[in-house]
Order: sequence, then C-alpha cells, then structure tokens
Amino acid sequence: FKSSVFYIQFVSGSRHPSGYYVAFGAVLLSYGIILFKAHGTPQIQRAYLQRILMDENTQYLFLALMWFTSRSIAVALLPYAIFSFFHTLNYLRTDVLQLVFPPGSALHATVAGQVSPFLQSVSQQYQMQSLRAVSYLEVWVVQPYLVLAVLTGRVSFATPLLFAMFLRFRYYFSPLTKEAVAALKARLDAVLDAPGSPLWVKSLYRRAVELIATYGAIETTTAAG
Repeated sequence: FKSSVFYIQFVSGSRHPSGYYVAFGAVLLSYGIILFKAHGTPQIQRAYLQRILMDENTQYLFLALMWFTSRSIAVALLPYAIFSFFHTLNYLRTDVLQLVFPPGSALHATVAGQVSPFLQSVSQQYQMQSLRAVSYLEVWVVQPYLVLAVLTGRVSFATPLLFAMFLRFRYYFSPLTKEAVAALKARLDAVLDAPGSPLWVKSLYRRAVELIATYGAIETTTAAG
C-alpha cells in the first residue's frame, strides 16, 4: 500500500526521498510477513533453504533490500506498487471487511456481501494483466534504465549486474519474463534489420545478444545483417 501511495505522490510532484525509503521499508516488512506465514520460523536446514529460495517472494525481498540500500530510483518501485494494489484488494476482502462488517451483523449481507465479490472479481480479472505488465516493466524499462544510469553516474556498475542476476532467475521460473525478453529481442531485431541500420550497431547488438545468451543460457537467434 505504501508503494502505491509513494507513486501517487511521485506523479503529483509532491514526493520526498524519504518517502521512497519508507515505501521500501514497508515492502521489506510485507514480504517478510508473507514469507513467515508461508514457511514459518527461519531454519538452518537444507530443505527449508531450498524451499524458501525457490519462492518468488524471496527474490523480490532480496531485490527490495538492494533498492532500499541504494540511491532512490523511483522506477524500481513501480512493480511493487502494482503488487501492493492487489495485496491491498485481497487484504480488504479477507480481513478488513470481515472485521468492520462481521458475519451476523446487520450490514454484512448488504455491504461485505456485495463489496467482497466485486473486489475478488477485479483481482481475478486484472491480476494476470498486471503480472505481465510487471514483467515487461522489469525487462523493457528497469534494466535499460539502470544501464543508462551507470553511464550518467547515478548508480554503480554493480546495480544493473545485480538486477540482471534477478532477471536471469526470473527468466528460468517465469513464463511472463520469458515472454517479455522474447518480445524485446523481436522488437530490437526488427529495428536493426531495417534498411540503413549501421553495420557497427548490428555487430555490437549481435555481440551483446551472444553475451546475454551465454550468461543466461537463453536460446536466441541473432539479428540478420
């Protein structure tokens, strides 16, 4: 929820850097609670560690920790803002409405009984689209932005590398991330295949694709030319 609030402030021009870190602090707390509910008390056991490290919530927790300890990058918070919107809908439906309008109360059937199905319908209708949007944001926006931010000195060289490691992990386990990567590559291939594209740009792009494919074990075909 705090992530969404920060982005409302961001687009209205009333943001403050402290809000960014408060938002990511709330993100860390939220994901910590989610993981605790899902896996219980942390244990130094191989089975426990394998189970929790395979949980995508752990991946986003570690990523949030990196953002929390780095210079503020507003675009990095956008995926969490999208996630928090649906977390908020679910929390309102399963906890808040049941607390404010408990079963048996006079307004439960008329308020909670009508609002809860509506919230569930919204979540089910738009959640997959939002997850796809997050994947495309991470591949098409966040990673390129970080590379450019290195050139301007806004972030260290390690930041895009660490995020690339995160994307590599997501690529193996998320079909939506694979879709976003394939779509980006297809778009770049089409642009570079256009007549008049400089040969040195095509060569540099081919080399970059080969390096990425080698690093991520991603099956690709290089652009023609």
